[in-house]
Amino acid sequence: MNKKNQFIRFGLSILGFKSKQDLIENLFIKSINDSYERIDKNVGIENDIRDRFIHDFYYDSKLLKDLINKNILFVNWEKWVFKNEDDLGRTDLSFALSGCEYIVECKRLKSASSQYINEGLYRFINKDYAENESYAGMIGFVVAGDINSICSSLKEKCQKESYTDNDFVRSKTDKVNTSFVSSHNRVGRNAINIYHLFFEFKMK
Repeated sequence: MNKKNQFIRFGLSILGFKSKQDLIENLFIKSINDSYERIDKNVGIENDIRDRFIHDFYYDSKLLKDLINKNILFVNWEKWVFKNEDDLGRTDLSFALSGCEYIVECKRLKSASSQYINEGLYRFINKDYAENESYAGMIGFVVAGDINSICSSLKEKCQKESYTDNDFVRSKTDKVNTSFVSSHNRVGRNAINIYHLFFEFKMK
């Protein structure tokens, strides 16, 4: 084990996590699901909905707010990243600890839109985002249509995009109808493992 991995593992153990996957599932994803239970679920623009989560992380999340206030965890949004030497991109949301960053792409959905793939999933497959990470996430803010149908259709579409049936995918079972995982081969890199979460926002 090299020094970088030793450092990362030491940091994770201090926080009580066994691995990056454990951290993502039991801190970041758990916090996102927890925040959804509290935030306003009325329809809004994409950034407005995302910002509701961020506000909750900072002020109401029992899991995150102390870590954020103590500068142990950094929650970033609209963060500029180098997609390549000629182009910049902005990530919608990320959670960062020293040696680990979990980047999340958000999409406002009324259907199983190809935008979710073309302007979301491809950013990870093409290494525009999370190039040096093995895990990333996507969140669909469903503002119209049937959330279960949208989630199911997008799962099928994702499985057509450089998909690999690896240990990560095989170890997961969908606990709810509005989430799934996928894994995708990247040129010259290990696979990128994606957690997909969908949340409903409707007019009151």
